[in-house]
Amino acid sequence: MTHFNSQEFSRYARHIQLGDIGVDGQRKLKSAHVLIVGCGGLGAPVSLYLAAAGVGQLTLVDGDHVELSNLQRQVIFTEADIGLSKAICAQTRLKALNSHIKVNTASERLTVDNAERLIQAADLVIDCTDNFATRYLINDVCKAHSKSWIYASVYQFSGQCALFTPEQTCFRCVFPKPPSNAPDCNSHGVLGVLPGLLGTLQATEAIKYLTGIASGIANALLLIEADTMQMQKIQLRPDENCPCCDKDFSFNSALADYQPPCKTARNENDKYSLTVEAFYQHQHNKEVVLLDVRDKNEHDAFNLGGLHVPLTELKQRLDELPSNKKIVAYCQSGVRSSAAAQLLRQANLDAMSVNGGIAEIISQ
Repeated sequence: MTHFNSQEFSRYARHIQLGDIGVDGQRKLKSAHVLIVGCGGLGAPVSLYLAAAGVGQLTLVDGDHVELSNLQRQVIFTEADIGLSKAICAQTRLKALNSHIKVNTASERLTVDNAERLIQAADLVIDCTDNFATRYLINDVCKAHSKSWIYASVYQFSGQCALFTPEQTCFRCVFPKPPSNAPDCNSHGVLGVLPGLLGTLQATEAIKYLTGIASGIANALLLIEADTMQMQKIQLRPDENCPCCDKDFSFNSALADYQPPCKTARNENDKYSLTVEAFYQHQHNKEVVLLDVRDKNEHDAFNLGGLHVPLTELKQRLDELPSNKKIVAYCQSGVRSSAAAQLLRQANLDAMSVNGGIAEIISQ
């Protein structure tokens, strides 16, 4: 009796030849089920490499649709996928890569309503998200059900990666509370290849975990600076006050920690927010001044006209803005412009923000 047919043997021969993996390790990969939360910059390399490695069952969770701005780093998608479900497009690509594996999809966010069901069914969870709320949800459900998970995050040129196991330090030990000023890639950018680097590290650790090879980042946080090519590993220690590490811990779906912030500031019920349609009506009105509050590099690359004052300088440059006209602020996603409009109104200026920012305007 053989464990693989001839095609599988040929496909996985390079793994089988590795003494630390071999037939037994490849068989473990074939029987494994990995839950990948997020199909974006991190999820793309993770899913591609795990599919290529022969992980028998992958479940992809992502409620987003492919956008043009994704293609700078989310290499699993093409221009033809714009507007389509990320999870479904990724499934199609992975099945084309390896027809021997099973790929499940959930075209929705990971929430308190589905997290326990999806995580309990998996042997390993990989966090490919971009917000603390979902990471807390993954951490807490994994802790409650004794599951391991692999974390990664990226920002500009910096990345982090860690393997969290049930018996060791958890994510809440490291980050008891989400930072109030957590960096946002929508506003500050990310080097396109950086998610590929961190996602490949996640896939590497996943293969090692599933095949029984010792991890180098279990109970440790790996820090990577791509601009200087420096790596640092920090050993983690449990927090004796961590609620998740208490022996009586159980998952509580009512925690407010599990509600992720919006990626873009879209709030049609806010009387100070403009829809894209309303923006076009205001754009050429002589009584309206457009204000780009993005950084100089973003403004120089592309803008919608009007004045330019970065949000970080706005408070000091209020005297440059007209007090007798309506100011319509815009940015990339609507987050910075919403903050700018609020600051301007506090200075008694008539100001509004464009819902969804330039990304929303371009997409329509």
